[in-house]
Amino acid sequence: MALFETVTWVQMVPSLLCLLAFLAACLVCTRLLGPFAAKAARRLNRPVLAEASEAFLRPAGYSLLAIGVYGAVKLLPSAIQQLSWLAIVDNLCAAGFIGCFAWGLVRAGRAIPQLILGVGSKLELGTGKALANFITRIYQALVLFIAAAMVLAVFGFNINGVLAGLGLGGLSFALAGQDLVSNLFGGIVLITERPFEIGDWVSTADAEGSVEDITLRSTRIRTLDGTVVTVPNQKFTTAAITNWTRMEQRLAKFTLGLEYATSPQTLRAVIDDVDSMLRSHAHVNADTVQVWLDGFGDSSLNVNVQFYAKDTAISQYRIVRQDINFRILEILSRRGASLAFPSRSIYPAGTPAQPKE
Repeated sequence: MALFETVTWVQMVPSLLCLLAFLAACLVCTRLLGPFAAKAARRLNRPVLAEASEAFLRPAGYSLLAIGVYGAVKLLPSAIQQLSWLAIVDNLCAAGFIGCFAWGLVRAGRAIPQLILGVGSKLELGTGKALANFITRIYQALVLFIAAAMVLAVFGFNINGVLAGLGLGGLSFALAGQDLVSNLFGGIVLITERPFEIGDWVSTADAEGSVEDITLRSTRIRTLDGTVVTVPNQKFTTAAITNWTRMEQRLAKFTLGLEYATSPQTLRAVIDDVDSMLRSHAHVNADTVQVWLDGFGDSSLNVNVQFYAKDTAISQYRIVRQDINFRILEILSRRGASLAFPSRSIYPAGTPAQPKE
């Protein structure tokens, strides 16, 4: 109490003014400058700059407030600055400034994917959403790591000693983190070789569905029934991956089984009609159409049909297949041909042979 009795309010004015000035700067940055910069960027058709402004300026305002508290403490009268606990306030202000600044950089990093995709499209580079997200996560991880190291240094921790300790325990860390490192390198392989992108429909030994996200450790795939399967990235480095989205055309192959009562003339007419129908179909690649009598089955004359549909999307492909199936039924009806079904004639022992019709 005796310490504070020697301090007058006039001596406190510079400290209070400093605190109020930076508080006002914080409010201006978060309430006025941030929204204004974002609106101006959108009017100038700069969405990346707008998103970065909205993400960074709010944490920047809090950083100004931390600077204001630090400056206010330094402007306190010398009698008050002798208090030992004020050193902790200085450290907290410095750590708060670093934390808020790092928070702003991490938030602003959300604009990196849009920036990378925009630059890649203009320069005709092979950039994709997966690569953009991967770079964003690496950037954010580096920012957080550096910020944590700086905060530890502010509170007096020896960073070199910490790193040396990590070096001494490197063997145990490596043994414990083998899967993590393998998954990380698997993610790098996925990004560099790009066997699939976010949104592609893929099938592997573990899952089949649409790729939702590729992280540093794993890949999330949403299956046909709506569930999400998380596959470690290391499995993609050794497993076969089928990317259905990158098909240029979809194969259709099936067999028409006609009755043995079908005459050779009718059979040839059916084959010619089906071939002509497929070659003239708007959704079929005419050069790939093949229709032929493959052989004689147990209950039917087998006519094989093979072609490639131009539509690779499964929903559109199914519509095309349905239309083709209806047209084949119309051809069979017009030609008086019928599809065969498995049948077998059984004659009990001692039954007289049936006369031929």
